[in-house]
Amino acid sequence: MKYLVLIFTLIFVPTLALADNPAAQAEAGISSRMDELEKRQAEIYHTLAEKKAAGLATQITERITISGLIEVEGAAEDVELTDGTSDAASDLTLATAQLGFGVEITDHILGDLIFLFEEGDEDSDIEVDEAAINLVNEVWFGRIGRQYVPFGAFHSHFISDPLTLELGETRETALLGGYSIDRFSLSAFVFNGDAEKAGQEDHLRDWGLSLTLAPVDGLELGASYLSDLADTDGDLLVSDANPDNEYSDRVGGWSAYAAASAGQFEFSAEALGAVDEFDVADLDADGDGAGDKPLAWNLELAYYHRDVLEFAARLEGSDEFAGQPELQYGVGVSWGAWENVSLSLEYLRGEFDKEFAVDEDGNVFDNRNLVSAQLGLEF
Repeated sequence: MKYLVLIFTLIFVPTLALADNPAAQAEAGISSRMDELEKRQAEIYHTLAEKKAAGLATQITERITISGLIEVEGAAEDVELTDGTSDAASDLTLATAQLGFGVEITDHILGDLIFLFEEGDEDSDIEVDEAAINLVNEVWFGRIGRQYVPFGAFHSHFISDPLTLELGETRETALLGGYSIDRFSLSAFVFNGDAEKAGQEDHLRDWGLSLTLAPVDGLELGASYLSDLADTDGDLLVSDANPDNEYSDRVGGWSAYAAASAGQFEFSAEALGAVDEFDVADLDADGDGAGDKPLAWNLELAYYHRDVLEFAARLEGSDEFAGQPELQYGVGVSWGAWENVSLSLEYLRGEFDKEFAVDEDGNVFDNRNLVSAQLGLEF
């Protein structure tokens, strides 16, 4: 509760201020702003959806386009433990190697296929990240296949993923349908998630809703609901004792965000969490005998300078989200060094709730300093 007051105060006060600003009214909206930024190349993308669509979509046949994204990252981390010791590490990784194909059968039937390799992943294999058929008919749209369902928006100007994405990102083979007109968009989706109630048969019973509004130019608001938070890629319930990702009671998830732009400034805020506490038998990371209710939130402010420079500040946090900082803050800068190339640098300091910061070896985190650099190229 102590964080909810902070979250909603910081979401709505700056957002409404930007929306009432005459400069914000002159903007063509969040979507147009993103189009402009792609041309400026201060940073290649600002949401998960934009990352999946990153690339220049070069036409290779009459119906097929190809695009790609390469990101190489270097990071240095220093973790202070509660016993007074510290643990430091550094690495250089191929964080993203993404190749996408788009196909247009007709004006109303399209498809996309995205391959992805991420060196930091457990498997570190090339995989089919997305493969879906898209149906478009004036105000109606549909999408069926392997995709990231619209639960959460995850706006960010940083190399490191926001905590909201760590908790809420959800990739499934799903059937999605929606309606979009002018400043309003509503979509619904169904899928069969990996998490299941113990003893229950495996069926297509997971679902979600997503709503987006743009009440005025320069302001976008959104909210979404997921019927089963255990189905996200956060693997909340997965452990050695529960490899099948089973639970005794289902808990839904909610998300709300706001994004606003005014002149050379952009502000975004998002909160995402569980609707209710998990059963103590399913999730009790701090061992207090009461079920956990994970929550994550993220606030970011960005400023664009002379077309090719982007400065950003982040304040984010979590509650009852094991392994993640209770409070994290930092700054970042991105430089559009060359066309379709970006160079980014960031610093983040995280502070942990000792009850939710115990690793597999029994070490308890106190705080962390993280410095990251990234060179990105889209083609």
